[in-house]
Amino acid sequence: MRTTLDQEEFGCWERLGRADRAESVATARAAIAQLGPEPESRWIAAALLHDVGKAETALGPYRRAAATVVATMAGSRRARGWQGGIGRYVNHDVLGAAGLEAAGARREAVEWAAVHHRPELWASTSIPPEICRILAAADGEPLQE
Repeated sequence: MRTTLDQEEFGCWERLGRADRAESVATARAAIAQLGPEPESRWIAAALLHDVGKAETALGPYRRAAATVVATMAGSRRARGWQGGIGRYVNHDVLGAAGLEAAGARREAVEWAAVHHRPELWASTSIPPEICRILAAADGEPLQE
């Protein structure tokens, strides 16, 4: 961890709760398995940091589950405009990207945090499409063909 993330990135990662840190490590391990021998640290960092915005939501696991259900029923686009806990949770990608950018994180980590739940935005990043697919699959996201 400390050898992959720089000091500023590690500070962002450290703000995550215990369960979110464990999930980010599992995501990074799954990505490493798909990236092949000697994966670039920027992609591992992106996998580790993709959910750092969740630290800004102040929702525990049960409220997150409820927020996910409500946002799914209402539609993600609509829920992104809401104020309060559900809106912040749905926007954890944007919050995380802003926090990473403010901390001076690598561009790839900022970009992936911003778009990791929105495949329609992947092409707007500097991240190669195959890397996007690997990172998304590592996070358990359903892939569109």
